[in-house]
Amino acid sequence: MIRELEFKVLCHRHRDQIYRFALVLLANRADAEDATQEVLLRLWNHLPRIIPFNIRAWLLRTTRHYCLDQIRRRSNRSAPIFMDTDILADQPDDLAVDPSLAADSSLRLARARKILFELPENLRSVFVLYEVNGLRYREIAATLGIPINSVKVYLWRAREKLSNLIGKEETWTKTCSD
Repeated sequence: MIRELEFKVLCHRHRDQIYRFALVLLANRADAEDATQEVLLRLWNHLPRIIPFNIRAWLLRTTRHYCLDQIRRRSNRSAPIFMDTDILADQPDDLAVDPSLAADSSLRLARARKILFELPENLRSVFVLYEVNGLRYREIAATLGIPINSVKVYLWRAREKLSNLIGKEETWTKTCSD
């Protein structure tokens, strides 16, 4: 009874983070939902052995390993990967009053998604864990099994690469519109 209650509390607390992280790694809602289910099932099976202090790191590390396994399986099958169009945000821009502002915001969000997926997996993982999920350096290091200094370097590289990719995208857009 206590195990079931603890499991429900943990699921409620962490399922959204698991889903968001899986969604960014797998680029597909259905696959991210499957990954979330699988990770929660693994949580149920391993709950008695998991140290409560490290639960979030364990969940996100398990999510990452599961997603990487799925990506490897995809590449072995040589099946195309279809990316959902609303990968990072499910909600419309409620702050835009003018439809042209909403369209511009939507276009910028689509470009940002595309650019994010051009990052190597290790940089994308660190960036998403820090910027989207709000983990601290120590938590990211525990989740990914890398030193804290590597987390800092990967985050810096991700930001630098995103900045460069965004700059190239803007230059290309201006060239095409002229």
